[in-house]
Amino acid sequence: MHKLNVSKALLPTLIAAAASSVSYGAPALEEVMVTATKRSASIQDIPLSISAVSGESLAAAGIQDFDDLIGSVPSLSMKSSGPGRTKLNIRGISAATGFAPTVSYYIDEMPISSISSGSSTSFAQTVISPKLFDLDRVEVLRGPQGTLFGSSSMGGTVRLITGQPNLAENEGKIAGEVSSTKDGGLNQTLNGMYNHVFTDKLALRVVGSITDNSGYIDRVYDDGAGNSGKVDDVNTEETESLRASLRYQLTDDTYIQPAYFNQTMEMDGKPNYDGPGSDDSQIRPFNAAEPFEDEFTMTSLTINSDFDGVNLLINLSKMDREFINSEDMTDAVEALSGGFSYSSPTAAAFVDETVSLKDETFEVRLSSNGDSNFQWVAGIYNKDAEVNSDYVMQRGFEYVTNNGLANTNDRSTYDESAIFGEINYTFAEQFTLTLGLRSLDYDFAQHKEDWGLVYGDTTLSEANLLDVNNSDEETNYRVTLAWDFSDAGQVFVTSSDATRPGGGNRSIPRSTDSADVLAFACNNDLNDLGISGNPTSYAGDKVENLELGLKLDPSDRLRVNASVYHLKWTDIQQRVNTSGACGFNFTANVGEAVSQGIEAEVNFAVLDNLTINAGISYTDAEFTEDTPAAGIMDGDQLADVPEITANLSIDWSMPLEQGEMFVLAGVSYVDDSLEIAGDKNTDVTAFTIESGNVKPSYTIVDLRVGYNSGKNWEAAFFVDNLTDEEAIFTYNDAIVFNLPNYDRTVRNRPRTMGVSASYNF
Repeated sequence: MHKLNVSKALLPTLIAAAASSVSYGAPALEEVMVTATKRSASIQDIPLSISAVSGESLAAAGIQDFDDLIGSVPSLSMKSSGPGRTKLNIRGISAATGFAPTVSYYIDEMPISSISSGSSTSFAQTVISPKLFDLDRVEVLRGPQGTLFGSSSMGGTVRLITGQPNLAENEGKIAGEVSSTKDGGLNQTLNGMYNHVFTDKLALRVVGSITDNSGYIDRVYDDGAGNSGKVDDVNTEETESLRASLRYQLTDDTYIQPAYFNQTMEMDGKPNYDGPGSDDSQIRPFNAAEPFEDEFTMTSLTINSDFDGVNLLINLSKMDREFINSEDMTDAVEALSGGFSYSSPTAAAFVDETVSLKDETFEVRLSSNGDSNFQWVAGIYNKDAEVNSDYVMQRGFEYVTNNGLANTNDRSTYDESAIFGEINYTFAEQFTLTLGLRSLDYDFAQHKEDWGLVYGDTTLSEANLLDVNNSDEETNYRVTLAWDFSDAGQVFVTSSDATRPGGGNRSIPRSTDSADVLAFACNNDLNDLGISGNPTSYAGDKVENLELGLKLDPSDRLRVNASVYHLKWTDIQQRVNTSGACGFNFTANVGEAVSQGIEAEVNFAVLDNLTINAGISYTDAEFTEDTPAAGIMDGDQLADVPEITANLSIDWSMPLEQGEMFVLAGVSYVDDSLEIAGDKNTDVTAFTIESGNVKPSYTIVDLRVGYNSGKNWEAAFFVDNLTDEEAIFTYNDAIVFNLPNYDRTVRNRPRTMGVSASYNF
């Protein structure tokens, strides 16, 4: 806990500064409106555990990416290999494998499918990383959300609500910042928004962003043949995004809104360093680029109409995403081979991964829009998704075999249909009963072609073929009883569940011929696990939730929300590892786990010009039965789940003769977590991880000081990661597996100082 001392020393100084220029107005907190229940309502009236951050708060704090929010939302954690490669966890429901995530992710009305790839490490289940300029708000719903938001909402749901076209007036904003990162270079960001009113019934809103972030990790190379050197700051990031939405108000009660969102991100190198012993640099035999590109395009059409007592919403959304990822695996192959060396080639050996996603969703829902004691929502939903993943170890292997080492073409389709509904009935004036139900069915199909040296030195035309079909039907429910014990408070109890769909595995080579070393070893390993044939598929898993919550507004200036919960996770999709001689792993439904904890948020308007926000969560997530096949014992902890997270922010302003000066300070603490499920002493050398199994706790301090003109412009000086704290996100940023003697370690951005300015017109 020593790392909290810096923040403890900083906060009293800021509070003292605030007290020296007190403004004794009538402080009050703003009402927060959300659409978490498919209708607009105050966050304090909804019997759900929700955190909401307004677009104004995001802009004031200079938050550009969703990852920057994670430390400030209770019970929300992540595993990340950089932008576009982040897996989200809520309330300890963290998935190490499976093609579907445990947290659903929405942009406006569209659920975003995660990427599923041939990788067995940190690239599966990752979501897009959209830039957050001109967002209306971010909503984080904690706990299973299976009834309204469907499959893959076992831990919760994240919703990004974009700024909407304004029919009332033309408006615009330009914002930019320039900064410098320790051990890196210059960073530049330019954002712009313009809302144009064509008529009183037609308006267009366009948002654009350009980001150029320097790298802060160096590549050190030495091929042993006299070619050595260093390349500075290889993990640069360039991102361009364009978002547009057009609203046509057909009648006073009906509008039609098409929307478009495109974002392209390019990184010249991996955002990782090799440790321990690498001096925070990438150690490579060759100076070989490892680029990563991620592009997505979203289009949608929304029709919204209000009738007498009923609202109709129709949404059709489509998303195309493609990423290209290359990794130098020279050292890894040399360690695996045993029979050949990479001391003679003049170029690196690569694994190249290309993944494309096509995702179409359609939803129609009706909901009540009156103020009676009986409220309801009902709808139908359909999703069609296709993921094509090419996972090729070809470049650099020509001198060993023309067929590459181990290659996979993976073609997967996922279709889901659902009907859902929820009713809310208020009785005896103070009690509200919520009943929700969702019935869904899905079909998953997968076709894989595996070829190369490890598959008998086969060509693509001779590939080992694997076809998997997996389908199921699920029913999710929610029952909530809320008691408004006064005008200022509510308690609620909830029982609910959520599910995640099953999927397919890669084929594993098997042979009884000892001369076929790898296939023979795999055959023995699968026999030892009691598996005949190939473990080609796995089923869905499920979470059941029991929760008690409190929402309290004892005054206009104080708000306290808290929940205590107990989650039971069954038929968990877990990775089963074979021996090092085989080297393959697969996913199976084994074991159970329990995650229980408490979370709380407090908002306090101390003075008219001073607001304090705080949050804390405690999560105890562990397995409750032995599963030797997955290397799990009863009592082992889940990976990537910090036991404690805490955050504190202060927003203070001082009125001047013209405009005002402001100070924003934030401190977030994230407890240590495990890289691999188990405990702190788990031997992770089988995963080629040298740093041990613990990702240390960290405390991040951010500071922003600026001036607001009170009219149309603002300027600020900021320091992100003031104390230059290192936060480890993973030790295992590898498509294949870690290199011998080094961990491919991903960390946060070092201390970054800069200036920002914005102009409204």
